[in-house]
Amino acid sequence: MQLAGYQLKVAQPETRPEMVSRLKRNKTPMLVLDTCQRLECFGPADMDSDLVDLCGQWEHCRAFERLARIAAGLESRILGELEILGQVRDAYKEFRRMANGNSRKLDRTIQDALALARKARRESGIDRNLTSLAALASRELLNRIPSNAPIAVIGSGSIAGSVARYLSKRGSSPVRVTSRCPDRAICLAEEVGGFGGGLDQLIPLLDGVSGIISATAAPHPVLYSHHVDASSRPLTVIDLAEPPDCHTDIQNLDDLGYISLEDIESKALINTAERRKRAEVASRIIRDGALAWSQSR
Repeated sequence: MQLAGYQLKVAQPETRPEMVSRLKRNKTPMLVLDTCQRLECFGPADMDSDLVDLCGQWEHCRAFERLARIAAGLESRILGELEILGQVRDAYKEFRRMANGNSRKLDRTIQDALALARKARRESGIDRNLTSLAALASRELLNRIPSNAPIAVIGSGSIAGSVARYLSKRGSSPVRVTSRCPDRAICLAEEVGGFGGGLDQLIPLLDGVSGIISATAAPHPVLYSHHVDASSRPLTVIDLAEPPDCHTDIQNLDDLGYISLEDIESKALINTAERRKRAEVASRIIRDGALAWSQSR
């Protein structure tokens, strides 16, 4: 199997859901990595590229290396980012579900790339002492609101799930979860002992909350000022999405503290010189591993 990787350009954000759906319906199953910060896919080199706009493309060894680098956090804005490995795993689970036992060669290739990424993380220590964005955001929120105040999480993906689990450990008010997929929101809410629903229930779910953390992959804002009319004041909103989940009118509300993804990322940017050295080690491990993988094929 000749592996290929594609980085897609989304000129009109509102077209992104249809683009992702089209990729997943490709004649040959592919791993589709759809996160707040990227849209990439990996599979056999037979995707109809005329159907999408590409801003990056890799073939065989380079594609394998690219996938491993992403999973190792080497292509993230914060080197060694912890959430991306979980996001790649989720994409892999979805690929296996769509493949339904077929595409065994691609399945094995993805497993090899993930194993190489884990090796690079372990041997380089790139994520040593690195706190996840979910943990940083959760701590920031908990430091700003009363100990028993209601909290809401918007989203049900990897980062939102980590946030909800972290917040649930404080053991006071149940965590409320909402997302564009009601079933996933309810499932996550049940896991953390809270309650959830779809975005059509956003207003009642935000009634009385003192803190909100939003982390979706939506191509447009999902949270507007009218959604928080009945929320408590002061209100803290942390937006971990790119592009932002919050409309600009949210940021100008009285008695509302808005914290962006960049604000949270800045708290993780410690020991950057040492982390760059570890990233160089991780890069060599992956480059050598990708070459060995390619030569064995």
